[in-house]
Amino acid sequence: MKLGQLWSALLGKRMTQRLLKVLLPDLVWNQEIYGAWLQRFVSKDVRWLEAGCGWRILGEDLEKIEDALVAGAGMVVGSDLTLNSLTQHRNIQRRACASLDFLPFASGSFDLVTCNMVVEHLPNPLASFREMTRVLSPNGVLILHTPNTLNYLIFLNRTVAKILPRGFVLWVIRSSENRPESDVFPTFYRANSLEKLREIGRELSLIEVSSRVLTAPQPVCRFFAPLALFELLLMRATMSRPFRRFGATLLVAFRKSAVAGSSATPSRL
Repeated sequence: MKLGQLWSALLGKRMTQRLLKVLLPDLVWNQEIYGAWLQRFVSKDVRWLEAGCGWRILGEDLEKIEDALVAGAGMVVGSDLTLNSLTQHRNIQRRACASLDFLPFASGSFDLVTCNMVVEHLPNPLASFREMTRVLSPNGVLILHTPNTLNYLIFLNRTVAKILPRGFVLWVIRSSENRPESDVFPTFYRANSLEKLREIGRELSLIEVSSRVLTAPQPVCRFFAPLALFELLLMRATMSRPFRRFGATLLVAFRKSAVAGSSATPSRL
């Protein structure tokens, strides 16, 4: 056995995978949960805007779900400010290069607007949310999946990562998420708590339909099993009711009010 393979089996990624299966055997990837949520709102009579679409809708290895979603919608449009990602999108044919602060669509153009891991990158989230709400039809749905600032990893990213060399931070991201440097963008986390999202929702007369706090799919430190073990225990804790609010990502659905000032009691699934 080569040294690299021995390291992986005893202290690296293979050992982390074994620990993951033992400690969190029922863990479902948050991207998969997000994809399943979208299926509830996508149909042949739905006009769908994927806001900040990048080059794919869901995470890696979820192509079947992603393709079924696109095929199941009446119309899908992707918008993104990064032209390189936009031109490489794997299954959205209608695309627009635009900022979420100034969407080039008429008011009420879409029945569904989605943002997957985009809100954390918005420098002015209220302006972006106002635009996304504008292009929604009455009773249209806005679905957000974004990191949670109460999570320990986001706390570290907002504090420790700022004083570490960027090269090291990029190496950790590449090691944990298999993302190229070109796919890593600045983060602001200005609307990354349930409280802040609800505040913006009230400002724009959006009705909260449902919300969930999801656990991370895997430990960031999976390349070093002793650290990964500690992280896995934290992840397991966030799956229990007392600590669920410290989960890794937020999944929130709002409905645009047909009448300004409407309100409803949200369900938390």
